[in-house]
Amino acid sequence: MKKEKAKPSENAVKETVNEQAVEKKAAVKKIKKIKPVDETPVAAPKAKKVKAEKSVKEAVEPKPQKAPKEDKMTKFLVSIKKSVRKSIKKEAAEAGVSMNEYIVLAVEEKLRQEIK
Repeated sequence: MKKEKAKPSENAVKETVNEQAVEKKAAVKKIKKIKPVDETPVAAPKAKKVKAEKSVKEAVEPKPQKAPKEDKMTKFLVSIKKSVRKSIKKEAAEAGVSMNEYIVLAVEEKLRQEIK
């Protein structure tokens, strides 16, 4: 004969479910009561700027032009042998400058020689 497991009565199951539902509702009510306070400051509305009317006779000054961007820095990846890199590092240290500055100065010097 097989042993049957003791099953809880239907009323006990209903009571347990009802208790769980009541507990869940109470928890939801607590959560709803505790609302976070929004403490972000509200900015004052911006006033509209009124544009001054320009007379036709008034001369319009041109905007000053920006300096040319030819001196703007850019990055350039170069592949070189390790031995050459070591030499550059050594020479730059002796000159008291960074490797980057040393290379830039060397390239600028080379370009000046070709222009002459």
